[in-house]
Amino acid sequence: MDLNTLFQMITFIVVRGFTLTLVLTMGSFLLGLGLGTLISFLQIVIGGLIGKASDIAVRFLRSIPPILILFIIFYGLKVDNVLAAIIGLGLISASYQSQIIRGIAETVAVKQFEAAISIGLNRWSAFASIIVPQTMLLAIPALLNEFAALLKDSSIAYAIGVKEMFTLAVNLANARMEYATPLIAIALVYLGMCLSVSFSANYIANRLKYMGYGVAY
Repeated sequence: MDLNTLFQMITFIVVRGFTLTLVLTMGSFLLGLGLGTLISFLQIVIGGLIGKASDIAVRFLRSIPPILILFIIFYGLKVDNVLAAIIGLGLISASYQSQIIRGIAETVAVKQFEAAISIGLNRWSAFASIIVPQTMLLAIPALLNEFAALLKDSSIAYAIGVKEMFTLAVNLANARMEYATPLIAIALVYLGMCLSVSFSANYIANRLKYMGYGVAY
């Protein structure tokens, strides 16, 4: 394997595909964060049948192969492939982010939440203004790890024709009729990006611990 060719392929993949990969990752992460926060609110604050229904929805999403969810949205709902990938990955991410948020929220700010209710705030206002800010701070390392997982999972958008980095690597391999070098190239790209996110998560976690906060990974 020629190292110069490998470097050229890495450059080609990053230049041509990184932007779309980042759009998929950021879009699905933010969608997952919004839905995950809402789900955690339903489970922690509302409870009852609504809380149980949201818990069933989370279990349902975590039990279905991600590629199947993308197929259902893309072929079933007939939406744009990039949008289908963002929605599908976002729904899956929401099922994981909701549990990250819920796990931390249940251990912090309970007394503050009760005090906010006692002075007249409604449950959503109390949750959004008291629990969420504290929870998000402590959840940063775990959420960054979820972001890294989404970065890798964005590659399944290849199955519905999204021209992100993995798709470009496969197309390059097919054009050359040589698969080892392009696939090693894309593996190194994902490795570099995910390690960068992981190191950032560990650094932030250590800083938060130094400041006296317990954090989730």
